[in-house]
Amino acid sequence: MSVKAEKLGFSRNIDDFPWQKVVAVVGALGSGKSEWLLNLANAFLANEENVTVADVDIINPYFCIREISVLLKRMGLSVILPFRGTQWSDLPSISPEVDRAFDAPGRLLIDIGGDPRGAMALTQFAPRMEQTGYSLVAIVNAFRPQTSTVEGIEAMIRSIERVSGLQVSAIISNSHYMSDTTVDDVLEGYGTAREAAAKMNLPIIFVGVPEGAMEEAERRFKGEKVSLWPVSRYILLPWERGGM
Repeated sequence: MSVKAEKLGFSRNIDDFPWQKVVAVVGALGSGKSEWLLNLANAFLANEENVTVADVDIINPYFCIREISVLLKRMGLSVILPFRGTQWSDLPSISPEVDRAFDAPGRLLIDIGGDPRGAMALTQFAPRMEQTGYSLVAIVNAFRPQTSTVEGIEAMIRSIERVSGLQVSAIISNSHYMSDTTVDDVLEGYGTAREAAAKMNLPIIFVGVPEGAMEEAERRFKGEKVSLWPVSRYILLPWERGGM
């Protein structure tokens, strides 16, 4: 029996942005791309959409959706993985099912590797994405060296755009120190992301907040015209799995 998507109260915020059929997330390594892709997938699922998640991470076979594909299928997501036998290698293997998913009903979410190298996986899909309609969202963690400044964020996004041939549609501020993240950290990172977004004329559609800190974050962000999102974690680190 499948596990239905949780009817999360924040999922209504998913409608505040004009999402296209194809959604892909990009960003520096360690920004939280895969977690955000799954948070968005769960929100679309809660809106009773058909959702397919495609793993085209050609950079790192770990800490990506192929690790938890069984769980995702139980949640009700359709999952496309690399060819059997290459899932845990660093070979650039992408299933032809991804191309077919462009014509299938429902929403297609694409999980790619980090940095501009990871965005190379999108080049083969760029014509289909432009034809079908796409939303390319940059996940920004201002505590990663590559994206710790406004100039670094802009350089990363422009590089990804050059490599992929696609245009970033929006930014999600996801500044974090994993389980040690505080609301002060979230606010500090948002300040950097907001300045970069303004410089590039891009909207910040969400600010990621640790699930247990929403009440404090709502109080501290009062007056800011941005949606806060309690980020659920699906992909655990090896030492966290061992404690379960």
